[in-house]
Amino acid sequence: MTVRPIHHSSLVEQAVAELRRLIGEGEWPVGTKLPGEVELSRQLGVGRSTSREAVRALIADGQLRAQHGSGTYVSSTTPVSELDRRLLRAAVSDVYEVRVALEVEAGRLAAARRTPDDIEALRAALGARDRAADRAELVETDVALHRCVVTAAHNPVLSHLFDTFQGALRQAATQLLADAELHPPEHGRRIDDAHRDLVQAIVAGDPDAAVAATRRNLDRTLDHLRADPAP
Repeated sequence: MTVRPIHHSSLVEQAVAELRRLIGEGEWPVGTKLPGEVELSRQLGVGRSTSREAVRALIADGQLRAQHGSGTYVSSTTPVSELDRRLLRAAVSDVYEVRVALEVEAGRLAAARRTPDDIEALRAALGARDRAADRAELVETDVALHRCVVTAAHNPVLSHLFDTFQGALRQAATQLLADAELHPPEHGRRIDDAHRDLVQAIVAGDPDAAVAATRRNLDRTLDHLRADPAP
């Protein structure tokens, strides 16, 4: 990865522009954790206060998100629209209701339309999710798996809607994982099994089984949220 040092005036603006270039060109894909403040400052060739302000500007624009105790992650390749900002402010239960609507149909279509490349991507994404070492990685690999399901549906409008929705999904999932009462060990095992069943149903070309697995994955959590909307 080549990072262009900052040499001129208006350092914060130029640091913001350089960060946007790196994100937009895929040097730091969505879900990637940014280097720490010291390393980022070194790469950009600016002081820590400058890199800190640049990161804050991209957080305000929705391109980055700060996760307490973990770091700063890329959440969008471009500045976030007002719709995206509203999604990020939405109640978690509202996010999950829309998630059910999107992903049930995505699973059904994926089972009918998946290609050999889709199957390979789904199996790789499921393996990455199974190997997640902590909450932050679980959120990222979970969203990536569901993005693979949407891709396998081969509907560009559905893909666009899901991409618009990813930031809100990631934020909602992070909140839910932080609530231990919503995720006792047995609940986590059931969710893991539902993901495996979903991938298996898509691979087998079984739309009804894909719908059932998606609902097992999401409905239980949605029931908890409706009963206790605090998250």
